[in-house]
Amino acid sequence: MRMEPQAKAFARLLILGAVWGPSCPAHTATSLGQSPPQAQAPGGSSAALPYLRAAQKALEVGDPDGARSQLALALRVDPKSAPAYLMLGDLELSSSRLQQAIECYEHAVLLQPDSFAGHYNLALAFLREARSEEGLRELRRAVAINPHHPDAVYNLGLVLLDDGKLQEALDYLGQASQLGSDRQDLTYNLVRAQLKAGRPQEAIEEANRAAGTFGQDADWRAAMGSLFLENGLPAEAIRQLETALRLKPGSAEVRRGLAAAYLQSGQLQAVLSLITEPSAPEDHYLRASAAFLLGQLPEADEESQRSIDGRQRDPRYLLLRARIEQHLSRQEAALKVLDQAEKLAPRWPEVFYSKAVSYYFEGRYEDARRSLDEALRLAPDSARYLFLYGISLVNEGNNREGVYYLRRAIAIEPANARFQCHLGAALLRENRPEEAEKAFEAAVKLKPDYALPHYELGKLLAKEKQFVAAARELEEAVEFAPDLAGAYYQLSRVYESAGQAEKAESALAQFQKLKTSEKAEGQELAEDVTRLLQLQ
Repeated sequence: MRMEPQAKAFARLLILGAVWGPSCPAHTATSLGQSPPQAQAPGGSSAALPYLRAAQKALEVGDPDGARSQLALALRVDPKSAPAYLMLGDLELSSSRLQQAIECYEHAVLLQPDSFAGHYNLALAFLREARSEEGLRELRRAVAINPHHPDAVYNLGLVLLDDGKLQEALDYLGQASQLGSDRQDLTYNLVRAQLKAGRPQEAIEEANRAAGTFGQDADWRAAMGSLFLENGLPAEAIRQLETALRLKPGSAEVRRGLAAAYLQSGQLQAVLSLITEPSAPEDHYLRASAAFLLGQLPEADEESQRSIDGRQRDPRYLLLRARIEQHLSRQEAALKVLDQAEKLAPRWPEVFYSKAVSYYFEGRYEDARRSLDEALRLAPDSARYLFLYGISLVNEGNNREGVYYLRRAIAIEPANARFQCHLGAALLRENRPEEAEKAFEAAVKLKPDYALPHYELGKLLAKEKQFVAAARELEEAVEFAPDLAGAYYQLSRVYESAGQAEKAESALAQFQKLKTSEKAEGQELAEDVTRLLQLQ
């Protein structure tokens, strides 16, 4: 789910002037056409003080031009007046003349190195100009000067969070909270930091604590729900978003967020029940996603098309559309849709992976790998991408290289039984039966109700004349997949070899009953890959 507007608002930097209050458009003293100062008043800024006071009064009555004139006079009589540069910096910052603001603040901190306001406001100007490294440096200096300023401490924590320095971010955000800055955006970002740091329980506890203060604010609840959803915690997202919807029942945004949380949690029928009258492309997209996962292809097809008709510029809608086309065996149509998605999201690896899936279904394995090369360039640690890469090589008879990629996938997802099973099949084709047996046994151990590795292991054991063990594995296979015809055929041969004629006859009869056509060797493995790709 994309970050909703409420969440974006809570994630923003707190941009506040440190000293002078309201700011108005202005120019620096040099831009006013003033002559260079003729003299410097003794005592530094004492000669400039009347002009600074006049400038402050001008700002209070909303007269920026008057303030500008007074500040120009202040710098004329005292070019080393740090307060004058600070005020000018504030004026420039408020009018988004960031480079001019930076120059003013740099003058101020050069003249007054221990100025909290100078370093703090200079940091804000740098950050607004997206110069994060310099902004972080100045924030650190400001907080070192005044470690009890809650906004400065908060902003430092927020910049560290966005810079990926999670522990430091948590420390400063926690300090800001202890300093009394108990505000919605602070609690939001503290939860965000805890989630990024992999501390979901602490994040939930902080959200629960903050709910005592902000829990009746629907926007805050929605933002928290969006945050938990983005971090893969749909149950907590649902709790927050259901509350938000009770507080704001007419909000389409909250309703869609809740539907997205139901979708992520696998409560697919709840998505359809929640959005009964779709009024926007996102509604049709959510309904299409739920219907697709429920196997309701006609409804998914219709809803997906409506989402595209309403808003063709969203690559998520196009990707779902392509997956539906793939499921309906319309690979060329899927590829055309994916071409559109690629133009909109050229750095989204899922688009290239989905292209590879269509190429795979068409038997265009080299094209599939070209797309997977791009997907892996963008997401090198994707086990799914590596698995499909390996399978495409195996299908071309390049078993050795296929094994290499399958092992890479397993290194990332060692608990994936399907990966282990197909590794075993590839190893068998490489005439490495002992390694294959270990892979099949690993698959069985990881997922005992997965019929295919029992079947493959049973065939392997039968070839080794281990008939008792083979019969046990094949019996497991038909228990978990009663329609697996090939397993009954293998059982009939194993029973016959073991001298169990009656069992052999029964298994053969069941095979004849189920068999609709002769299957090539390894066809069950290919069908297993197809099922996997259609589900992703």
